[in-house]
Amino acid sequence: MGEFKDFFGKNAEKYAASESHKSGKDLSILISSLNLKRTDKCLDLAAGTGFTSMELAKRTRSVVAYDGTEEMLKEAEKLSMKEGIENISFTLGRVESLPFESSSFEIVTTRRAAHHFEDKQKFLRESFRVLKSGGLIGIADLVEPEEDMNGLFDRLEAIRDPSHVKAEKISQWRKLVTKAGFKISFTEELIDPTDFLKWLYPVEPESAPGKEAIEFINNCNVYELKEMDFNRDKMVLRKHRMVLVASKP
Repeated sequence: MGEFKDFFGKNAEKYAASESHKSGKDLSILISSLNLKRTDKCLDLAAGTGFTSMELAKRTRSVVAYDGTEEMLKEAEKLSMKEGIENISFTLGRVESLPFESSSFEIVTTRRAAHHFEDKQKFLRESFRVLKSGGLIGIADLVEPEEDMNGLFDRLEAIRDPSHVKAEKISQWRKLVTKAGFKISFTEELIDPTDFLKWLYPVEPESAPGKEAIEFINNCNVYELKEMDFNRDKMVLRKHRMVLVASKP
């Protein structure tokens, strides 16, 4: 619990300035796949600096931006005020235990955060509980390549960011979401070739984690690099992302 607060607390301003988080393709696909209505009440879990919350707020009645780190929520509030968006409220807490009544929202989202969740099944059960019947959950997140059978990508991510827990494969996400009672309506995989330094951000390459990540890559053989989808010659990681939308019956 402390690791994610430490990591995101000290890097909140950098995430607020991230163009990828602000305007990544996964955000536009997520928003367009939710069939949003002006009357919808939305809950954005692990909202971070609020980019998803703001896009929801532009199209719906209200949004609760919910996150476990005070510094991230403060940045989200500053950005929303700058944009003149007034229908977002900000709440601090853990995704595995939501302080909301059952059947409170039409939409629940989480973007670029679920790989930090300690218990994804609890997150899904709580999301199911707070959604109204017919409501939608939208998940956009980093995923592990299906070919990675040895957890290499997760090990690399954990070196860069100690708050990383696990990036699931898309096939595993489908099982988890279905087990929680949802009916999946949309899944898309995005592949984003990312330069090593861009992937490392906000960690500096000369920092201890930066050097350790380089050492890890250099020690991987050609088959391990292929599993991670990493091109060592060009120092490019093909980052896999998922957008998944499912409904509560």
